Amino acid sequence: MHRTGANGQAIDERVDFFFAVQHWVGEPKIQETDKAEELRWAEPTALPSPIVPHERFVLERWAQATLPAVTTFGFDLY
Repeated sequence: MHRTGANGQAIDERVDFFFAVQHWVGEPKIQETDKAEELRWAEPTALPSPIVPHERFVLERWAQATLPAVTTFGFDLY
């Protein structure tokens, strides 16, 4: 995903990568405790709140099978 905060500053543009996995070993844990409130498994059709808007955008479309391989977020705001 190529995303922006829609403030017109190039420094605010980011690229995010999302991966779907078939098999997971181990227990995930928060590595940046000052940046995350909680970590838990959730059904894509029942996402918790609050959730980062661009992450909700991706997860909802993935659950609906409408997510393209490359997408953008926030650019239509300005």
